[in-house]
Amino acid sequence: MPDTNDFWPANIADSNLVTPITILKEQAALLGEKTRQLVKGEVVTQTTGSLLVHYFYIVAPTLNYRFELFTISHNVNFYPLVLGYLNKSTSLGSEEDFKAKLKEIFAAPHTLNVVHSILAQVRS
Repeated sequence: MPDTNDFWPANIADSNLVTPITILKEQAALLGEKTRQLVKGEVVTQTTGSLLVHYFYIVAPTLNYRFELFTISHNVNFYPLVLGYLNKSTSLGSEEDFKAKLKEIFAAPHTLNVVHSILAQVRS
């Protein structure tokens, strides 16, 4: 006999949502693969009230060095999220907008300069 005090729907755990942190961790791992793990991405999360804040770092493990590239913050519903990069904040309303902005940031001269500079120091 079913528990009559259970008011939750049977499919409560069914979800196919992709979180922003999942996207960030995938990209962090890809940076490591592309640089033979000399330079990696790292994602650190903090909570402030109901807000989740994710910091994306470019890391040189052998130098014990990390560079904060950008931050994102969002509430439990993910979007819109706010992305902070180069002292500017941008509100992004969807996963597609977020992915497009990440692609732009990762290809930006500033990011390439940081990665190349760290790689040069690791290799010296």
